[in-house]
Order: sequence, then structure tokens, then C-alpha cells
Amino acid sequence: MSEHDPQTEQPACYRHPDRPALLRCSRCERPICSDDAIEAPVGYQCPECAAGGQRVRHVRELLPDFLVTKGLVGVIAVIFVASMAVPELSGRFGLRPFLLVPSGVELLDAAAPWYEAPELARLLGEPWLLVTSGFLHANLMHVGFNAFLLWMLGQMLEPVLGHARFAALYAAGLAGGGLGVVLLSWLWTTPLADVPVLGEVLTSNPGIPTIGASGAVFALMGAAVVGLRNRGINPWRTDIGTLVLLNLAITFFLPGISVGGHVGGLLSGMAVGKLVFVEHERSRRATALAVVAAVVMVALAIALSAGIVEAVLRP
Repeated sequence: MSEHDPQTEQPACYRHPDRPALLRCSRCERPICSDDAIEAPVGYQCPECAAGGQRVRHVRELLPDFLVTKGLVGVIAVIFVASMAVPELSGRFGLRPFLLVPSGVELLDAAAPWYEAPELARLLGEPWLLVTSGFLHANLMHVGFNAFLLWMLGQMLEPVLGHARFAALYAAGLAGGGLGVVLLSWLWTTPLADVPVLGEVLTSNPGIPTIGASGAVFALMGAAVVGLRNRGINPWRTDIGTLVLLNLAITFFLPGISVGGHVGGLLSGMAVGKLVFVEHERSRRATALAVVAAVVMVALAIALSAGIVEAVLRP
């Protein structure tokens, strides 16, 4: 046992005696807890001393807020664990472009014993694959890399944009990446597919599923580039520019990576980025525009994808 020295005990907050005081008011020097600590021009003040002064902020307001990012990373992690337990999920909910239309669904249903088409898919195709594919990953390295980039970019962008604009940006990236995959699957049916190297890079088989959140992650990188330019910063001389260029190099030079998904996500992120980075006074209008842009992007991706796939499947 050790001796008890009351002078070494942490003082209690004078407003909340049941809470330990982590700070002292810079004016009255009374002990205060973190909930009562208010940022002042010099140090922190208690609510009584801060009353009537210039605008101040609670310490908790200064902490980064990225709830959407946390939610997305959590969902991706849970779905990855589920897909490891049930490997069929990746093949069933990955983006096979020709399944986006009813004729493609009927074709696979007749040809593949493992595929059982839902009734709704027989009527509409499976446009939801544009979204579900963005939450599936092939292996631990795949999910770890995408989750890390999402976490890093989300912490940087979401506190600046707010939850709604950030979520709209992410949704637009998912749709843009999916549309990019479909476009390259159409090129697979053209003579370009027979060109050595170029055909392998710029085309993709519409029957092979594409999965991963990288389209949406590339959209975040594209928006970050736009945000830096809006602030008068050359993005290509920053870490963000290096990150974009490095990932583009990986996209084009390593096999098995979705060029369409990455480039489509990057371009959609740059487009929506021009709407979301605005002055504080225009943030409400920008939020509405970003949500509308995301809805339009998703609808456009579904419509264009269906049209492209129908053209590919048409005899």
C-alpha cells in the first residue's frame, strides 16, 4: 500500500463536481472539464468568463467529425468478413456489366447452373450491382488498401464538406466508377480488344465481375485535387497529387486492376468536386447541388450502362 496524498488528486470541475478538471480557466483560474472548456484568444475559459466575449468554440467542436467515413469503412469491413465466410457473394454481387439489363440476366440464367435470377432482375436487370460491387473486395490487401485511403481522405474531406456533401461525392464516385467499367466492357467487343497490350489495358470482359471501393476512393482524390486548386494550390506539388499519380501508374501498369473503375471515379470526383468546394455562405446550396448531382450521376450511370450493354448483346 502507498500513502495517500490529497494534494496529488486531480481537482473536480467547479461546474460539474463529478467530473475531473483537465484544464483551468485562463481568466478566473477555476478548474473546468473538457465540456466546459471554451477556446479563447489565449488559452481556454469557463462559460461564465467567456460570456459576452468574441465568438468562441467548445473544445469538442474542434475535434474532426467524419461519421460518414467511419460508417463506410465499417460497412466495408463487415461485408468483407461476410464475403470471406460466403465467397459466392463476390461473384453474385460484383459488377458483371451484361447483368444490368434483362436480356443479359436471361442469358446467364440459361447458361450458368449456379445463377438463379431474381424475379425483379428478369424485369429490370440488376442495376444495383453498380453499388453493391463497390462494397466487395477480393482479399485482405485489396480491402486494406481501399479502407486506408478512404479513412485518410475521409478525415481530410468530410470535416470540410460536411456529411451530406461528402456522402454525395462518394455516391457519385461509385456511379462514375461503375460507368467506367461498363464503357470498357463495351470496348472489349470492338477491334481494340485485339490490339496487343492496349487491348488488355483499355478493355474488360463484361462477364467477369469487377469489385472494390476504388472507384469511389478515386473520386475523393479527384475532389481533393479540385479543392486544392480552388485554394490556389498546385495539387501536383502536394502529397495528394503524388497519391493520384502513383495510383494512376499502378492502375495502368499492374494487371488485374479496373482501369475503367479508377478513371471513371476520378473524373466523376473532379466534376462533383467543382460543386462541393464553396464558401461557407453557399454551403447549403452546394449541399443540395451535390445531392442532385449524385442522384443524376447514379441515374445516368444506370441508363447509359443499360444502353451500352443492350448494344453489346444485340445480335
